[in-house]
Amino acid sequence: MELWTFHRYQQPRLCVDAIDHDGSSPILSLRSGKQTYRLAFDDAAAAAQISAEIASLNDSDSPLWTTLRDSPPGSGWHTLGTFLDTHSLIHEAHDGAAERLALQAKRIEDCIEGTVAAVLEGLPADRQALVAAHAAALRRELDATAETARFFDADRDPFDARVQPNFFLGLLTIEFEYFRRSSPLTLAAVDSLLGRFAGESDNRGGLGTSPILSEACGLYDLRDLEAHLWLVGRCLVSSASEHAARFPTPGIPVLSVSSGLEFMRQTEILTRETLVNWGENPYVTALEALNDSYSPLIAGPFIEQYHVTRRFVEIVAPLLSKRLSVPLRKMMFRYFGEEVGHEELESTTCEAMGVSQCALDQALPLPLHFAFVDALTLVAQVDPIASFAAIMVIEGIFGEPPKMSLRLAAVARKNPAFREISGDHDELNETLNHNSIARDAFEHIAAVSPAAQRRVMHRILFLLELNHRAWQGIAEFYGRQNELWLPGSLGRRLAPQG
Repeated sequence: MELWTFHRYQQPRLCVDAIDHDGSSPILSLRSGKQTYRLAFDDAAAAAQISAEIASLNDSDSPLWTTLRDSPPGSGWHTLGTFLDTHSLIHEAHDGAAERLALQAKRIEDCIEGTVAAVLEGLPADRQALVAAHAAALRRELDATAETARFFDADRDPFDARVQPNFFLGLLTIEFEYFRRSSPLTLAAVDSLLGRFAGESDNRGGLGTSPILSEACGLYDLRDLEAHLWLVGRCLVSSASEHAARFPTPGIPVLSVSSGLEFMRQTEILTRETLVNWGENPYVTALEALNDSYSPLIAGPFIEQYHVTRRFVEIVAPLLSKRLSVPLRKMMFRYFGEEVGHEELESTTCEAMGVSQCALDQALPLPLHFAFVDALTLVAQVDPIASFAAIMVIEGIFGEPPKMSLRLAAVARKNPAFREISGDHDELNETLNHNSIARDAFEHIAAVSPAAQRRVMHRILFLLELNHRAWQGIAEFYGRQNELWLPGSLGRRLAPQG
């Protein structure tokens, strides 16, 4: 961390109630509230001179502030400046708090308006009407959840296809709970966004009167807020499409209380059967059609994986605060430590493919890849058992080779820079045995009830579908390109160099 010093004030001003010196004493006193600070000098004359000079610091334009800033460490003036700062006697007079709050509100309002216009552009009237109906229903659900604080009740679990057969409406409900816990500012913006989609008059006073908006400026990331508004808008449109129905899945087997390891075995079987039933992912189909030629379709996964990897530790972090058993706690702390910094591997891979760090920082993640991290983070917050099982969705089923990575590497082998570094992350995960973590965790769980098993299986099936659809999204976005470009703000194209 960087050390704070008084040099970082933009417009410093001394903030004391009084400066006292009686003229004959070598002691100078500074009074602030109930605190009195006494500074001793060589003699009364020196104290009187310093008293007058310190008084000039009440003016931010005083030349003495320049003297303080330019003085070397260890000098008398530098020591004085440090003393004043470490005792909270320097006020930042450059205060544009109200203006910055207003600018934040305007930026969010502009983003809301832009999102609505962009996602509805070219959409037929009948689908726009369905989007409006879904937005209105979701807004009512937001209100009901805020009043009751009931979200994960068994009869309202959006991960369960029987409760919500529309995948995208289920995902949005999950996102809203994530916002409530992790970014209330985004939730306030989403409420307004839903109102615009629904065509409802905003009788709540708009964002300008939202308590969370006026609570703090700079607390929440507005780039993430923009990405989340785009996610919500795109999911609303997709919820009104013919592809919104949940994928068919095998029935949940007859369950009885079992050990964690036996439960994990049954979940692996359910996962394998589900993936076989769904067949080949559209991304794999598109990849095979390349016939080993290079295209933007190859770069897509690495760009999107960068966005996932830079946030990956968020998925593990909620588990670190749980009062887990000692072996599970140690395992999760180790997992967290082994994942920190992996985004550097992904960004290096992207750079080898001609995508700059500047472009990665400006690009918005594809919506379902952004949602993937949100959903896994929320699961870790509310359901540790499901979170342990979900590691299989992230890291792969135990015993299964990383088929997608192997195929990608084969297709891109003509790029020497890519070939040299592309496998680093996969090799690291293999060395660290990350696809064994789910098994390792459940070895330490003595028993899982049938109700918990059923709940977790529903959540795993949802996360599998989210992952499947996210890869499909890569195929649809990058597979249609002849020259690579990244997803930018409000669906605009962003060049690989930013």
